Formats: sequence, C-alpha cells, structure tokens
Amino acid sequence: MTLEARELCVRFDGRAVLDRFSLSLPLEGVTALSGPSGCGKTTLLRVVCGLQKPDSGAVSGVDPRETALLFQENRLLPWRSVEQHVTDLFPRGQGQAAPWLALVELEGEEKKLPHELSGGMQRRLALARALALGGKLLVLDEPFAGLDAALAGRILKRIRRLETPVLFISHETGILQCADRIIAFDGPPLRLLGTH
Repeated sequence: MTLEARELCVRFDGRAVLDRFSLSLPLEGVTALSGPSGCGKTTLLRVVCGLQKPDSGAVSGVDPRETALLFQENRLLPWRSVEQHVTDLFPRGQGQAAPWLALVELEGEEKKLPHELSGGMQRRLALARALALGGKLLVLDEPFAGLDAALAGRILKRIRRLETPVLFISHETGILQCADRIIAFDGPPLRLLGTH
C-alpha cells in the first residue's frame, strides 16, 4: 500500500498551508512525521483521512473509511466510562476492552469517567479508542503528548505488533527514534526536508 499525494493545495483565510504539495509514501511499519508546529502536518493528515477537502490535488492509496484517526484533541465523552469508550462505540471493541486498555496501560481504570483521569491517562484512552476502531491504516496525531518517553516507547512497541501501518506525528526525539522511518517537514506551506 502506497500513499500518493499529488499537487495538494489547501488555504485557510488566504494563507497556503499546502501549496502543490506531493508525497509518495509506502504504508508499512511505523512512519513518523516531524516538523515545527503549524507547518501543515495535521492538515496533510486531515486530507489523507478525508476530513479536509483540498482546494486542488488528490490523494490515492488510502480509503478514509478504512482509516482509524486519533485527533490532537482527546474528544472524550464525559458521561462514558473508560471501558465504554472502547466497547460501546466501535464494532472491533465490542466486549473486549481489556486488550486495548492493557495496550495503553490503563488496566484497573475501566469504571472511571474521563474527569477522574490525569491528562496523560486521558490521552491513552483516546488512543485505545482509535486502536479499537481498527482499519487498514492508523493515523495518530501526537498520540504520546503528555506521556514520558519510556511509557510511549512501550505503547508504540505494542502498536507495532498489531501489524497495521502507522502514520504518526510527534515532536519527541525519543519517540521518533522508535519509528521505521522519519519524514521531516518544514513550513508553512508544508515542504519535505527529507526521510531518515
């Protein structure tokens, strides 16, 4: 599976975030996107997932209906327990919260509501929910924000075992080093600096 972005253009209030941006990326293993805040990485992921229609250009090789997305914001439902976030919303999670909560190290927190969790725990719950959604591609925007490097590394190692291609954004050097490849960007508008 290869993601092909061709001549993407996206403008917000007249400001170019993507300006004839093109990228060909094999979707295998774990790929990290790195670059300064505001350079256009999140906009690119939103286009890839079908949430942002580009002004021009196209993306191929990815079916948004078969893509699980973790937003920058947790978007948790305050009235749902930790367990319900995983089991009640998505078919893949039905009746089996335990493996997903174990993956993100939230065992023992099943009955708590989001406001009873720390910020890092809320982030891990949002990640577990995205993973339970499943799909042929995991697109994770800052999945390890607020987590220490050791915990993030353990979680990423478990995500890798799912054998689903992962595309994630991170600014954390220690986490980036755990990826199979790092795509470095600058911008805006978004431009490719290189692949490591």
